[in-house]
Amino acid sequence: MKTRRTFLKLAAYAPFFASYPSLASAATPFAGKFVVTVQANGAWDVTLFCDPKENQPGEPVITNWSKENETQASGNIRYAPFAKNEAFFKKHASKMLVINGVDAQTNAHGIGETVNWSGRTAAGYPTLTALYSAIHAPNLPMSYVSFGGYSRTENIIRSTQLGWSVNQVAGLLRPNSSNGGSVIDTELWSLITQLHIKDSQSALTSKTILAGNRSSREAYLNSMLTMDPLVEFGESLPTGDQVAPRGEKGFLKPQAQFAVQAFKSGVSVAADMNIGSFDSHADNDAEQLAYLSELTEGIDYLWDEAEAAGIADRLIVIVGSDFSRTPFYNSGDGKDHWPYGSYLIMEKGASYTNRVVNGTDAVQEAVKIDPTTLQPSGFGSKILTSHVHNALRDYLGLSASSIAAPFPLVVSEKFNFFA
Repeated sequence: MKTRRTFLKLAAYAPFFASYPSLASAATPFAGKFVVTVQANGAWDVTLFCDPKENQPGEPVITNWSKENETQASGNIRYAPFAKNEAFFKKHASKMLVINGVDAQTNAHGIGETVNWSGRTAAGYPTLTALYSAIHAPNLPMSYVSFGGYSRTENIIRSTQLGWSVNQVAGLLRPNSSNGGSVIDTELWSLITQLHIKDSQSALTSKTILAGNRSSREAYLNSMLTMDPLVEFGESLPTGDQVAPRGEKGFLKPQAQFAVQAFKSGVSVAADMNIGSFDSHADNDAEQLAYLSELTEGIDYLWDEAEAAGIADRLIVIVGSDFSRTPFYNSGDGKDHWPYGSYLIMEKGASYTNRVVNGTDAVQEAVKIDPTTLQPSGFGSKILTSHVHNALRDYLGLSASSIAAPFPLVVSEKFNFFA
């Protein structure tokens, strides 16, 4: 019934769509990739994760685990025998590109978050996920979803900020259901939305409407036209015991569950998942153990949910942090800030996966990498976050868009990460 009502509503306004083709795309199902970033806020210790380092003669202790163990591998992916890494890497190495030694060019958290998720150290650029949503699916009702962390849009797309529980969101998206607590009759609600659509249509035909008002009206009209899919998405959300359990250190699993359902329902194409804090200036190993365990469990759950929803073949997951931690312990058995960190880029069935770009040496100093071969080379360059973002923009089809033009990434080399 809802699908039929949506069809009739869209058909009634087909002439209006002809005048505003950007709104017509709202009726076209999205067929591209879904992009998720997983932000490990606070700076993870990659020597305990995807850039394993063993203790070196004459150097301070780099990792306690390497006193009795050695680096492990799954396929071509090397990992530290720490936390729940073994299960995670054995299951997902085949869909993983690890880029180690990425220079954030900072030791400050705020700048680290900015550069790792926008591609440059200064503020004023949107996140990669905001760019992706604005370019590929600007008219979806919840095109860009953020669960916290760095999520600047620079006004190129509306973001859906979700800092509350999935149960509350489900209730908000059910204005006419018996569970939603609404007193508005279904037919009355339909008449109200049609009236608002007609009012917006009339306003947009005016030759005197200001540009800012026109943009707002178009956005509001689009939200009305996509209300039924959004309500249907709300009806599909899990409630009560069906909601994925929150972990001890965050709620990655409920975030993953919500994001996958939003993708499957056709209301979203990109999401920022968020877990923190990894800022382990004291008791580094104990803190990282807890948070890395929850991080890998959350990412694993995301992939399992995507498989169950039938969208795993369309999912790209980008995992990163502010930067990394020092390759030695301080007096409180903690580790401080270190600019050379890592990205994990995950995609099922991709030709570039099951590969490591080894941008650090044995004591976690950055080394130069040949942009073409991706091998260490004295004639190469240190990998910057801008190099990674530039490559991701190319791979995701963002670079040539006029929307991305005001946010250029100035790089002297193009790294061939996705060949």
